[in-house]
Formats: sequence, structure tokens, C-alpha cells
Amino acid sequence: MAYEYKTDVLTHGFLGRKDEELDRAELEKKLNELGAEGWEFDKLIENLALHGEKDGHLLIFRRAR
Repeated sequence: MAYEYKTDVLTHGFLGRKDEELDRAELEKKLNELGAEGWEFDKLIENLALHGEKDGHLLIFRRAR
């Protein structure tokens, strides 16, 4: 099966005051929004330094083509 992929970033400022804090309600909201569009959560890569963006947590989603 072929997939297409989408990424999203939750920045540390979005998650809370400290890098290790996670706002579960905001994470669930994001997962539900993308799930409604047919995207399936694939994986989370924590604490990345992102080129040209604010550092954060990278969420990877996929859906069948």
C-alpha cells in the first residue's frame, strides 16, 4: 500500500513553559483534527532543532493514497 505523509510541529512554547511539559489537551486536539482529515498518527520525534523554525516536537502522519 502506498502512503502520503504529513508533518506538524508542536513547539515548546505551544506545549508549556518548559521543554519537558506537554499539554495533552492540545495534543489530542491536533490529533483529532488531522484524524478527521484521514491522517493516521505514525510517530513522534521529540525535541528537534528545526532548520528555520522554532524547535519542537515533530509529529508524523500518514494516510493511504
